Amino acid sequence: MAATLGGSVAVASAAVQYPEGGVWTYGSGNGGAYSNYYHPSKYHSSTVVSRKTGSSDKGYAGAGGTSRAWIRTSWGEKVAFYYNV
Repeated sequence: MAATLGGSVAVASAAVQYPEGGVWTYGSGNGGAYSNYYHPSKYHSSTVVSRKTGSSDKGYAGAGGTSRAWIRTSWGEKVAFYYNV
């Protein structure tokens, strides 16, 4: 199952949630946006997508690893963050 949150990239911001037994961190700042997800027992992924340009990155990891996704963004750019287990 995937989750999403959209926001504008302006100043450094970050969030942490604990969905489906994992740890999901996502945010923006310093010219980029990221989505990272850790799960102790399942294969999983994380994704970040620019709503302006459509550019995206997706990272994968096995059980006990952290998937990492990062894209370069401009000031005020809207992005969407996802994880998937």
